[in-house]
Amino acid sequence: MGSTYNGRLFSVIEEEKQPIAMMWDWQVFDLDGWIVPVGGPHRDLVMKYLYFATDTQRLADQAKYISYGPARKSSAPLVGKHATLGIDMAPHMPTAPENAKNTLLYNYEWWADNQDDLTERFNAWLAQ
Repeated sequence: MGSTYNGRLFSVIEEEKQPIAMMWDWQVFDLDGWIVPVGGPHRDLVMKYLYFATDTQRLADQAKYISYGPARKSSAPLVGKHATLGIDMAPHMPTAPENAKNTLLYNYEWWADNQDDLTERFNAWLAQ
């Protein structure tokens, strides 16, 4: 048993046909975001890129290549088939209803408050 990114497991299971399986129960749901500094150069180009990169269809299209769930809820119904395998990708998405029954949202505030202490404790344990 182990923990890894679902896209890597998808590749091993579906593309390499290795005899392993994925368990979705209590997956860690993590968020990413974009930051655009106020007054930064080329703001119009940056915003144009962000609109392009986060377009509903474009986010659904990324699922043709890897099983990372689209960041937009509106993209989920547009997820199609894998580009080379031809299999339906919707059931392989972490955001698929069957896979997302039990998720754990990564708690950034808790880690910001506790990471230094835990790192120190972990390193002391490793040194034993």
